[in-house]
Amino acid sequence: MAGAFASRAEDGRKAAAVFLTLTCQAIALATDWPQYRGPTLDGITPDPISVNWPSNGPSVVWTNMTLTNGFSTFAVSQGRAFVLISRKDAGGNLLEYCVGLDAATGASLWATPIGAELWDPDFTGDGGAGTAPYYKGDGPRTTPSVSGSRVVSMSEQLNLVCMNAVNGSVVWSNNLFSAFGASSIAWDNAASPCVDNDLVFVNLNSSTNNQTLVAFRMADGSLAWSSQFERVTHTTPIVATIQGVRQVIFATQTGLVSLNPTTGALLWKYNYPFGQIYTSMGASPIVYSNIVYCSAAYFKGAAAVQVGLNNGAWSLTQLYYKTAANYRSIWMSPVCYQGYVYSLSGENSTYLTAPLNCIELTTGELKWTTDNFGMGGLILVNTNLLILTEDGQLILADPNPNAYTERARYRAFQFSASTPGKCWISPAYSNGRIYAHSTIGGICLDVSVASVLSPLKFFPPRFLNSTTLELLFGTADGTPLDSSRLPGIEVRATNSLSEPFSTWPRLTSPLELTTDGLARLTNTITPGEGRRFYRAVEPR
Repeated sequence: MAGAFASRAEDGRKAAAVFLTLTCQAIALATDWPQYRGPTLDGITPDPISVNWPSNGPSVVWTNMTLTNGFSTFAVSQGRAFVLISRKDAGGNLLEYCVGLDAATGASLWATPIGAELWDPDFTGDGGAGTAPYYKGDGPRTTPSVSGSRVVSMSEQLNLVCMNAVNGSVVWSNNLFSAFGASSIAWDNAASPCVDNDLVFVNLNSSTNNQTLVAFRMADGSLAWSSQFERVTHTTPIVATIQGVRQVIFATQTGLVSLNPTTGALLWKYNYPFGQIYTSMGASPIVYSNIVYCSAAYFKGAAAVQVGLNNGAWSLTQLYYKTAANYRSIWMSPVCYQGYVYSLSGENSTYLTAPLNCIELTTGELKWTTDNFGMGGLILVNTNLLILTEDGQLILADPNPNAYTERARYRAFQFSASTPGKCWISPAYSNGRIYAHSTIGGICLDVSVASVLSPLKFFPPRFLNSTTLELLFGTADGTPLDSSRLPGIEVRATNSLSEPFSTWPRLTSPLELTTDGLARLTNTITPGEGRRFYRAVEPR
């Protein structure tokens, strides 16, 4: 993605143009994927991705077939990749390990045990699906989270371990069972630690502690705050900004609970319309603008709630509740793009055949559904859906609400009777590379975008009148913009940099090419609205 960035500020008396022109971004961004659900915890990255895969598939950067067992996806940060696996130690004990890898080569740098492994990786039960070879490799259910030079992981039995990201040495650990009276649930812990501003958010699920939603300090593992009494599910908490307020949202057994991430103070709670979760809930909720979408399997369904804030008081308006099979996701967290939810749905009897669905966020209308993806995982890379199917295929598709539109497909893992396995896992993406994990190993693929186009750069803007702002941008090297580039350029704006870029509204004013090779558009400003930020991007 090529891009340029600028901001406008009001001085409170008149529309004064105070712009900051920043160094333009490189064509290929190097965004980390530091934890489960990526840099913004919504399964979305702005990094560009090539949509023109060779007929024999993208270039394989590396494979590492020692990364066996479990359903952990990769976290990628500062040139390293991290994943949880299970294997036996020298004494024959089956353990969970957090493994640190060289992201460029896939070489294992270190492996630190974080707890006993409870699930037999050799079990080949098929859950009634009749395809036992695909069902082997049980193991860790969570993904490591990285913050700076530290990586934190949580085991199946709630052992929270912080390690040095360079060498894997343990910095601190909290056994939540013994220290806080925590308890696990059926299938054990599957909630990854959620990290934001050096706080780690966890649900203790304690019967002896009447405040179970907690934050630990990444620095030393000490308790920063505790709040509410809520039972745990298998979902990972998310952090999002709604109505300009940063908040951490836990999907508990009775509803969505939103807290102030710094203090733990309760902001709001939405009670599920489908009742209490007794069996399992594994799909994390997603936030788009001021709407929160959640889904649960075992005949529950999906619901969306609109969150309002007026004079300090929060309000909740349920938009819909749907119970059909296409709305029930057992652990596959969805993504949202331009007001449409893209989700994998399915449970138990839908192994391998589970569909990909497109759902209109505000109405819940099912726009289309396509079968045979299975219960894998998906993310949004730039403006493309990247799906890892249950049987090991990587698929690139357009987020098109009108019809399923596939761009590319590649088999990353081959399972068979002699090599049984599965992918109950979402992929990760960082710096032009796909990182995919299965129960038989890991793979890294190069899908970076090569470009010789000069990136974009904002030029000093001006007010045409008190409410109309003229934006001008061109190339960083001064070459005139070609008219063929204009249709591929988006300009978006926001009043808050804490909002994920994917939610910034796109300006609808047409781009015009000036005689000196600059792109021009105008934007209407509301007097007194305060600071406004603009970004011109060129998705590829």
